[in-house]
Amino acid sequence: HLRLANDGPACTRLVHNHHRGPLRVQRVLYPEGPDLAQILMLHPPGGVAGGDLLDIEIRLDTGAKVLATTPGASKWYHGQRAGARQSVSLNLAANACLEWLPQEAILFDGADASQEMHIDLDPGATLFGWDIVQLGRVAAAEQWRRGHWRQRLVLRRDGRERWREVADLAATDPLRESPLGLAGHPAMATAWAAAPMLATHQAELVEALRERAAQFTLPCGISWLPAPTELLLIRALGPTGELVRALLEALWNVLRPTVVGRRAHRPRIWDT
Repeated sequence: HLRLANDGPACTRLVHNHHRGPLRVQRVLYPEGPDLAQILMLHPPGGVAGGDLLDIEIRLDTGAKVLATTPGASKWYHGQRAGARQSVSLNLAANACLEWLPQEAILFDGADASQEMHIDLDPGATLFGWDIVQLGRVAAAEQWRRGHWRQRLVLRRDGRERWREVADLAATDPLRESPLGLAGHPAMATAWAAAPMLATHQAELVEALRERAAQFTLPCGISWLPAPTELLLIRALGPTGELVRALLEALWNVLRPTVVGRRAHRPRIWDT
């Protein structure tokens, strides 16, 4: 459970940091200056096993600016004993800005995984986030033949629900091969952006994002959901989570100057 506040002129600080179990903040860095805190969240066991529960709550007070990421991909092991679950709650106050950029989740064969994310935004808050899932250990030539994956995303702005998405996919689901589903791709991702200025700049941003995405050979869709939702959505599929993340990072490079007001600054931890 984390809370970050704008502590003095142009300075974001971690003012509350409570953890139980191994999941914790590894470091708080300031590579772009004191007004934006970069949080590295670490789960030392390196994976999520059957019966595990990861519960993450991040609150940003007025004016706080944060980029949150992870030092590596999260690995979801077999769920023979019980399913594993991750619950994420993001709460942003007025003029707060959060970039939620975890590395991909990899489902091992037999994984029974459930992910939930609840987002509450003040009308003046800014959020860019992504979620990347790879079904199977592609690098080890291991396919995801047994298991279940469930996901639920809910976004509220000003106390009202604006976007809800639910996924329920079994390893044997025909949608994995269907052209209406994953079309045989083991990696999938959703990215979203919500910011006060998007409504007036969405047309040129969508065009710029589509041009950038066309430079990749991956299926990618980019949509603007108009009022009252006012949310930019990006969908992508690919052969590996790493390649899909490279696409999303390229699109983040395009979006960040307008949405966050900064040029993209790649976290160094991604290169280790």
